Amino acid sequence: MVAIPASALAGLVATKGAKEASKISKVSLGFDFIPLISGIAIFYTIAFVFAKFMEASKYATGGFIFIANQLGFNVPPQQELPNSLNRLFDEGGLNGVKFWDLINVIAMVIIIATAFQFYSNTKAQGGQVQPITWAIFGILVSFIIVTGMSKLVTRIQQRNFQSDFR
Repeated sequence: MVAIPASALAGLVATKGAKEASKISKVSLGFDFIPLISGIAIFYTIAFVFAKFMEASKYATGGFIFIANQLGFNVPPQQELPNSLNRLFDEGGLNGVKFWDLINVIAMVIIIATAFQFYSNTKAQGGQVQPITWAIFGILVSFIIVTGMSKLVTRIQQRNFQSDFR
């Protein structure tokens, strides 16, 4: 009997599942959403790692810095970083805008730009975008709005911009 390592089997199943989901998405919706969703997930993962790096530089203590240096990472102290970058990670943010607000806006722009690029390509080929495809693009953007952007909108509404100009 041949033993297959669990990790190899899981990788095979994941690859096969992603290919099948991609094929189903392309056939039934006219657009392959798997690369878009994967790209957005990678984008958020990189942003998370960067946020943790900034948090480490802000709250770095002797033991943490020692471990990071042993692993080959140079974590600069907060004083060496630009003030505007530090303020993005503060409670108040940079003029009320925090790091994750920027990340959510960029993710929304990526999704909207992808939707309009798909629309342009489909129109150039003489086709039409299916309503369900527009709906899925809308759901992706709505998810980002509900989970992250609503906090930014609330903070902007709470600011009294009129008092800033008096």
